[in-house]
Amino acid sequence: MGERMRKSARSAAMAAAVAAVAVLASVPAAEAQVGFGMSFGGTNLSQGDCRALAAKVGPNKVWFSRFSGSQPDPWDRGLWSAWGIGCFRTYKECKAWLYNSQTAYPRLMDFTFCKQGLPAR
Repeated sequence: MGERMRKSARSAAMAAAVAAVAVLASVPAAEAQVGFGMSFGGTNLSQGDCRALAAKVGPNKVWFSRFSGSQPDPWDRGLWSAWGIGCFRTYKECKAWLYNSQTAYPRLMDFTFCKQGLPAR
């Protein structure tokens, strides 16, 4: 009876190992996965018309920043992405936009500090 139980336990362990390998083999590689926010649109936080503002006050007087970040998706399906470009008349307006963006989308952030003057490209 003891030998039968040992064989049964070994068979169960083998079946579990085979199932685990099958599950791991079915997970797509990282490069095959698509980010949630990008595949479903995400949120565009852009504010200000850079060209119009540069034409009005001059490109060297425009306050400029870029932002990208994410937050947990409300339906628990991963992260929701957001990105944007901001062009403003004052440093205070630029800093407020950047602060609000960072507060709302605190994960995986990448941004430029507010700088005066539009970038060359």
